Parts: sequence; structure tokens; C-alpha cells
Amino acid sequence: MSDKDLIEIKVSKIIPAQKWRVIRLLTKVWEFPAYIPCVKEASVIQKKHNVMQTKWKIQVDGIPITWIEEDRLAFHENAIYFKAIKGDLAEFNGKWIFQEQPEGTEVGVSVYIKVGIPAIKEFADAYITKLVKKNFEAILNALEQRLISIKYSSYKRGDSNKIAGFGVVGHFYNFKHLENCLKTLNPDFKMPSQEFIGQLFHITPSFKAYDISDFKSRTGQTINGCFILATFIPDMIEKDIWAVFSKVVRACKVAEKVGIGIVTLGGFTSIVAERIGQDIANEVDVPVTTGNSFTTAMAIDGVLKAAGLLNIDLAKTKLTIVGGTGDIGSACARVLVDRVKQLTITGRTKVNLRKVMAELAKRKKARIFATTDNESAVQDADIIVTTASAASSILKIDWFKPGSIICDVAYPKNISYAPITREDIFIFSGGLAKSPTPISFPIDVGLPSIDTVYGCFAESMILAFEKRYENFSFGKWNITPERIEEIRQLGKKHGFEVADFYWGNKKIDESMIERIKETINKNKAYCANKKT
Repeated sequence: MSDKDLIEIKVSKIIPAQKWRVIRLLTKVWEFPAYIPCVKEASVIQKKHNVMQTKWKIQVDGIPITWIEEDRLAFHENAIYFKAIKGDLAEFNGKWIFQEQPEGTEVGVSVYIKVGIPAIKEFADAYITKLVKKNFEAILNALEQRLISIKYSSYKRGDSNKIAGFGVVGHFYNFKHLENCLKTLNPDFKMPSQEFIGQLFHITPSFKAYDISDFKSRTGQTINGCFILATFIPDMIEKDIWAVFSKVVRACKVAEKVGIGIVTLGGFTSIVAERIGQDIANEVDVPVTTGNSFTTAMAIDGVLKAAGLLNIDLAKTKLTIVGGTGDIGSACARVLVDRVKQLTITGRTKVNLRKVMAELAKRKKARIFATTDNESAVQDADIIVTTASAASSILKIDWFKPGSIICDVAYPKNISYAPITREDIFIFSGGLAKSPTPISFPIDVGLPSIDTVYGCFAESMILAFEKRYENFSFGKWNITPERIEEIRQLGKKHGFEVADFYWGNKKIDESMIERIKETINKNKAYCANKKT
């Protein structure tokens, strides 16, 4: 067989680690079977100076390939040369090359093989080439993940210099939002059919969309972060929830590659795993938080602030929490059940409603009701907090009684952003925080101003400032009043507090509040006159 029959295979990858770390891990071949599934055996037969013999067995697509090779470590060339001296392939040799890059180390491997089987040469060459390429791709991917895991394990052992900063994972909330964002990037963009863009978006991997540099705390500290786009919209969850789950995991792994200290899961990204009984924290090395503790804190602070502005005595009010069996809804209920006259929670399933209701009933501070009927639950309420996870709005604006306060925490909103003609209710976007540093995102993430952030975004920033890289808000129904107060105080320390009132991008100013108060007072006077 002549040299022209040699098949060349090239594979490369930039691994986010120093060159010496990559080389050291790559030369520990005996560890490969523990973390590279396709490597069934890898051992050192003998070693002398910079030359060693190694024995290998790989299996890809059910096909085993075995060989013994001689490896020469040429560190002065940033290379490792290898050549099979015995094995299943007629020829197998190549080299690893390592080049430092700003993002880490570019690891490239050039391989030359001959399969050497007559009669089936054409098929065997193509098939074995594919297997060998897949093998080296798997090795590079596994090396990258192994180095990332080592980095995060080092932090857990006390090395606080390995990771830093925050990551925010977000998503578009419907096709219209996706279209608006694409047009922000290119005003001349014409949206193709929903079927086409939906399928294309479905197969697009999650990616880092934006770097957030020099984010400054009230204390003077600065941190860096990034915004990562999980490429799904809530409608996709019902069609292929496992694909969406993998997109969320991929988004977290994007954060891992740049050494992010903690990631917050915004919107539906924290709900996907819960629905299929999987724990994202078990799939990734980077600590993750839902951000629900600080979101709850800001929602509650918004309700208290609004009640104060409208001179409403909380102890005499009827409070309804739509989505009261979810993390944020149940957390709001735990805090506010001690402060209101009557509390109603709504949810999709009676089983979860009974669980949350039983927990709240132990406090015996308010009359507690539970229902699956959102409309009846909000019609008589003085204050409504909406936290339900729904792909589109589920509440109508004409359901609310005059004088009521509505805090819509959900993403997407439980109440449509359509123009509101009523001036007898106080409706605002809840769970938002004032930011100590303005942030201008390149796409519309649904925030009303550059000095306002979602509570879940803020939580990851606060924890990054504190270097508390931990799963702070995670696990169903684990958002406790103590946890809420702890993150509220930490947020205050760094300059995060409840945001001004907004509905959509419109700020609710004092004149609007005065008009609402005037309408409420007229209604109260009218009701009093009717009674007499």
C-alpha cells in the first residue's frame, strides 16, 4: 500500500485552560477510561525520558480498535508525536500540537491512517476514518470538560481564584419577541415563516450573546459577567422538553468555559428541569441559582411600597397569589400570610395546592383558600401577585376590582402588555430591582430602563460580589423567608433595591398614582353612600 493511500484526519479545539494543564492531562492516558466513554483501555507499558509506549483500545459505534503506540514528547516544539507499532490498522501515526490563544489553548491533532483491508477498502476506509475522527473529537471534548470540572472542584476545596463573576441565562418569550430582537440587530430583517425560523432556532445551540464588564457595586467592588441566550421559546417546551433541557444545560456549560462563578436561570430555564424531574445542578459544574429568592424579595417590597402609596392597610386586605404553588408564588405566600387578613393561592393541580395550603395553615395568621380558578380568585382581591409559569397571558384586565393592586412577576407576563384604559387599578411589573450600574443590552430582554434588572439577574450579581458561588435558590419550594431576608440585605449592601414602578416600558409616575388614588377614593365614597 503506497503513501497515497494514507488518510489524513485533522481535529482541533480551543480548550479554556493553560497549555501546561492541557498537556499534563493529555499525558495521563491511564485516566482516560474513567471519563472518556469511547476509550475502553489506555495504559502505559513503559516510559523512558520523553518516550513512552502505551496500549489502547477504543470502541466507537460498537467497533473496537486496538493498538500499541510509541509516544515522543517534544515539549520544545509544543508537540507530542505518536506512532502505532502494532495494532488493527495498517498505519496509524500523527502529532498533537498546542498553541496558546487568548481564550486558552488551541489543541490540534493531525492523524494519518491506513486501514489496509482488501476487497472492502472503499467502505472500510470511509467508515474507520469517521470512527477515528469521532474518537479524537470525543477525547478533546472530554479533556475540556475534565479541566473545567477540576477548576470548579478546586474552588470547592478553597481555591477562590479559579472562578469569578456571574452569568445570566435568558430566552425569548415568544416568536414576536424573537422577531423584534432580530430586527434590533438588523432593521432591514424580514421575518421568514414561523415554521422555518422555529425549526432553525430549535437546532441552534445556546450561545454567549453579550459580555458585561466592570459591573460596579455600591461598595466599589467590580465584577464581570455575561448574558447567555438559551435558544428556545416557551412554546417549544411542550413539543420537545428534553431538547429544551439540553439547551439550558448547554447554556450553563458556555458559562463554564469562561470560568463564571455562578449562573442564574432566568424565565422558563429554571422550570424545564423541574417538569421532567431532572436537576440541572447535577448536570453541570458551575453553581446555579434560579434567582427566585431576590425576585421574591423585590416582588414583596413592590407590593408593600404600592400599598403604602395608596394608603392601604395590609392587615385588612384580601391577597391572591396566582401561581401560588410555584417557587416564587409559594415564597411570597410564606412571607405575606402573616400580614394579610385573607390569602388565596391558585395553581394548576389540587395536589400541589393542598401541600402549600397545609404548610401555610400551620401559621394560622390569615384565612387561607386554594383554587384552580384564577378568575374567581382575583375578582374580590385587594392585592394580586401573579407568578404563574405560562407561555402567554392568562388573566384579563377587566377581572380586577377597582382599587386593587396587581404585581405581575411572571415572565412572560400573566397579564397582556396591551394598552390599559383603566385608571382605577394599580398594575406594575414586579420582581424588578434598581441596578447600581446601568446595563444596556444589545437586544430587548424586556427591561424598561438601563438602571433596572430582573431580580433573578440581580441575585447572581449579588452572590458574585460576595464570592458565594453556591446553589443559593434551588430546589422546589426551598425559598424560605430567612433566605429572602438574607439576600435582600446583601442586595441592599451592594446597591440593589426595589425598582421604580413600570408597566411594560412605561414608568408609573406620581401624577398617574394620584389619578388612581383619586379614582379609588371616589369608589370608596360611592360605596359608602350606597350603604347609607
